[in-house]
Amino acid sequence: MRSTLRVIAATILLLAPVSRAAAQGGEVLNNESILSMIAGKVPKDLIVSKIKTTKSAFDLSPDGLIKLNVGKVNSDVMKLMMTTSAAASGTNKETLGNDGIIKMVAGGLSKEIIVAKINMSKPGYDLTTNGLLDLTKNKVSEDVQKAMMASAAGTPPKP
Repeated sequence: MRSTLRVIAATILLLAPVSRAAAQGGEVLNNESILSMIAGKVPKDLIVSKIKTTKSAFDLSPDGLIKLNVGKVNSDVMKLMMTTSAAASGTNKETLGNDGIIKMVAGGLSKEIIVAKINMSKPGYDLTTNGLLDLTKNKVSEDVQKAMMASAAGTPPKP
């Protein structure tokens, strides 16, 4: 009797991942998927669950993040998208420079999202005197500039 129960339990455990993958039908989430769910008023909790359980190929470039922001994607959802993509890509990080930072600021992204993007990217910043002057002229906040400096120095950002 016990051995039969063990076989049934083992079978269920082995088939669970197959059932999940089959239920998702090989779907790969992208920015358009998220924007469609937002436009369709899918609750945030369901979108979060979907991101956590489905493969993804998000465009998290400055332009991609700006489009998500314009589409009213919640900052928590955007950060989860970044975390999910960073975990999937491992050490293959996108290089981020001053132009990308300035573009995100001009595009209305929050400081929180910009700093999260800095933390998931390879630093390619111009932090010379002229670089800092340009960042300041383009309304890049002091906190964002400090995060850029910490990233370029290889030190964790301070909260």
